[in-house]
Amino acid sequence: MTMNAVVGRMVLSRNLRSSHTTAAIAIANRNPSANMSEENGLNLSNIESTRATLPCSHCAAIVPDRNKVNVDTIDTTYERIDTYPEFPGLRSSAEAGCHLCGLLQRCLSTQASLDMDQGNTPPTELPSSSHHPARNLHVRINIQLSFISFTPVSGGGRFILEGFPPQYNGVVNTMSVRYKPVAGPLKRKDGSAWGARFEFGIFDSPDLLAPKLERRRRPPSLSSLSDENIELMQRWIHECRSKHSKCLGSGRWLPTRLLEINYDGNNLDLRLVETSKESLDEESPFAALSHMWGNMKENPPLRTMSFNYYRLTELIPGKDLPRNFLDAALVCARLGIRYLWIDSLCIVQDSAEDWRHEAALMHLVYRHALVTIVATSATSCHDGFLQRSIDKVPAAKMAYTIRYQKQEGEAEKQHNQYLIAYHYENVEDNYRMFLINSSEWNTRGWTMQERSLSTRSIHFCRNRIFFECRGCLGSEDNDPAQESDLINDPLWPRSTTMSFDELYQHWQLFLAMYCDRNLTVATDKLPAIQSVAAEMATAAKCEYIPYAGLWRHNLRRELLWNPSSFDTATRPTQWRAPSWSWASIEGDINFWQRSFRSAASSATGSLFFRLARHPLEVLDTDVAYPNPESATRGFVKLKVLVKRVDKIHRCQESLPKREFFPYNLSTTIEGSSQAFAHGKLDVDDEEKAVRDDSSSLVYMHVNEDTRATGLLLREVPQATDTKITSGELLWRRVGIATLFVDRSEPAIMEESFSDDDNATTVMLI
Repeated sequence: MTMNAVVGRMVLSRNLRSSHTTAAIAIANRNPSANMSEENGLNLSNIESTRATLPCSHCAAIVPDRNKVNVDTIDTTYERIDTYPEFPGLRSSAEAGCHLCGLLQRCLSTQASLDMDQGNTPPTELPSSSHHPARNLHVRINIQLSFISFTPVSGGGRFILEGFPPQYNGVVNTMSVRYKPVAGPLKRKDGSAWGARFEFGIFDSPDLLAPKLERRRRPPSLSSLSDENIELMQRWIHECRSKHSKCLGSGRWLPTRLLEINYDGNNLDLRLVETSKESLDEESPFAALSHMWGNMKENPPLRTMSFNYYRLTELIPGKDLPRNFLDAALVCARLGIRYLWIDSLCIVQDSAEDWRHEAALMHLVYRHALVTIVATSATSCHDGFLQRSIDKVPAAKMAYTIRYQKQEGEAEKQHNQYLIAYHYENVEDNYRMFLINSSEWNTRGWTMQERSLSTRSIHFCRNRIFFECRGCLGSEDNDPAQESDLINDPLWPRSTTMSFDELYQHWQLFLAMYCDRNLTVATDKLPAIQSVAAEMATAAKCEYIPYAGLWRHNLRRELLWNPSSFDTATRPTQWRAPSWSWASIEGDINFWQRSFRSAASSATGSLFFRLARHPLEVLDTDVAYPNPESATRGFVKLKVLVKRVDKIHRCQESLPKREFFPYNLSTTIEGSSQAFAHGKLDVDDEEKAVRDDSSSLVYMHVNEDTRATGLLLREVPQATDTKITSGELLWRRVGIATLFVDRSEPAIMEESFSDDDNATTVMLI
């Protein structure tokens, strides 16, 4: 949001060939006077050009005095006692001309009633009437303001004074309204206290009138593609390309196919082009679209197929485009970008060969795209993402007076200022973190790598646009980025000097977040991260196993992944990865494996010492794309120590150190069965099947340094598998295990492996 903003309009066609295209463009560029809030006439689209009203005696206490900032809040002396549910005091002040009281009254009446109804407050605890269980309840209302700094607080704890009127190195961005019963806590039936808080967005005049453009705020435009928004997006892209070393590309590159945009100001059409056959040079900029496809059964997107390929290379009329595609093309046309990449159109969807080839190049698409256009607010390709409802957001503009010293030693001077308060129906619309990270788009599996690999992205959210790159975070209203926006940065690092271990930390975090996401097609689990793996493989110069999602040289550490204890793991109904891959499990996965033991602290002849003599050795792996008909599909052949498991049973004792490894694994030593390891199954529902077949179980040792030291394997029954003809034993992973009591404590049984034990070959599928 900015200041002194003139609502931009995009002048487009009046005579478009298709009613579909006409409707989409009209939504993107509505008349500023249309659809204005009928309730009060004041809304976020017209409030800035409205004269600020004088506050009532209560609202005069709402002064954003930045000298009083306490970390990130400004307390005010506002306090008002009013009566629920009508709040007649606020209504009376509103009728007398205080616009802010009118806004408060409407929002409090709605919010407090919802809060009351949801709690099912019993009539016996509140004054009752035939209409509501709590009429004429006296409520205390208080107000606090929030402050976000541009940079951290200086050493003395004071914000830097900059500009005049001063911003104090930050902006006032929200107003928190708290309400509760005057008589004290009021309990609902569920035991919770009635009373809560809700927030208004705020624009303060020192921020709207800031002398520096990079510190100046403005309200959002009525149109997503207003002139000022187009100028802002172009500035974001230009500054990123010219100033951000982290975002610099690695030469020029073009995808196999692009969509050529033909737009004459009236009509918009696309054409599928093969870049090698057109007169395109590698300097030709293109944009990429990241979006949700939606319901593939009921309303799939327009797709390139073998049967319509030639037709799409001739012409794709605007009327045939899903709304997301049309909106993305309009964004490109306004930004001066002639070419666009959309997955469903630039990959031949019914060709497995083309899909595999293009999927392997997808990381280059998002790396080399001038910008990725993100349909963050859309939940299907038919939704569109340029629509706005700014003229439905109620707002108020209030004058206030504050005293400042311009220079130290000078007398205080009175300054007349104003603030704009507005209220989104959904409070999360005030925050980037919710609009992007909590969006439906951000829950999808494929969009994770699209976001992570993009050089720069523009997110089209409800009523606001945001910019994201490795050098900065930008917003249409110019809100400073908050800490919640900066932690767990989802963007994949661009560095030629990072080691594998450094990149692997990012990989583990990436996978942990990815496993929480949803896929329409379950077998896309590994293809949907293939591009991130390709980036890492290129940077770290290491071999990735695409059918397992693991790194060959790092298997000693990675084989010990485990399902989260806070989630119930299941197996997908269709094969998508071998049992030793984390992708064979549906659910949250833990990848962190810290080292707890070392040879230096282990005596010669100890179990740790004997295990260290036989490190896991990778002998062979399957081809990159395994034959689905093969009995050994997705195999890894290892040379490792193994121990036969005679019995597996759940520990009956409720011991704190056994919560993670609840099973005892026993083997026969000197004629008696003894527990030598503690284990955990990958899928709890498989307990009975594993227990009943304990004679076909082995412990396979992987790494003595870590908390989990090995895998629990189950033999694949060859008699029932007609594909197996070689007679070679095949094994599947069913869990993990440890040979030690806890992280650094003694072995469960020192004699579990002896000096005479040697490594053997294991074929794991």
